[in-house]
Amino acid sequence: MSGPRPAAATRRVFLALPLPAPARRELARLAQSALAAHAAHLRLVDPAGYHATVHFFGPLAAEDLRRAQALCGQVAEALAAPLRCGLAGLAQLPPRGPARVVHAVLGEGRGAVAAFLDEARNRIAAAAFPVPARSPLPHVTVARVRHGQRWRMTEPVALPAAPFVLDELVLFESHLRRSGARYVALTSRRPAAG
Repeated sequence: MSGPRPAAATRRVFLALPLPAPARRELARLAQSALAAHAAHLRLVDPAGYHATVHFFGPLAAEDLRRAQALCGQVAEALAAPLRCGLAGLAQLPPRGPARVVHAVLGEGRGAVAAFLDEARNRIAAAAFPVPARSPLPHVTVARVRHGQRWRMTEPVALPAAPFVLDELVLFESHLRRSGARYVALTSRRPAAG
């Protein structure tokens, strides 16, 4: 007599626009300086993983993972040209009450990134993946509130960061660890040269 069948293996994946290396280094330096006094409450995110999330698929079984990888190219088509962006400052999410994360808010290019996220959501929904009612807020998570801590920002922090370009769409697999998530690129696409 056989026991219960094991659940199909799933992989936790999301689609994102990673920041280029110079922008990651600069943002890490600025965030570390701005948040140093709050180290007891916050855990800084590894700068290697700085990205703007396009869509979180969640745990996917092998067949749906293959569909998500194929979809990456279709969503990249909506990225008609590289997106020039700038960071306006650091703020908390949610915006009121105790924070869960500290994120870098997009200033320059925010509208273009938001328009891309809307079109990406439409293409993902057309491929029969569930999508939220609204696109995610364009942002880059730089710190998370430590487990068991209650903390909130007293006021947003301005960031004197240089503009940068988002020109790559990546399907990442997320591996959760006690020290923080580690992201592994599964599929990468860039906009077609215009």
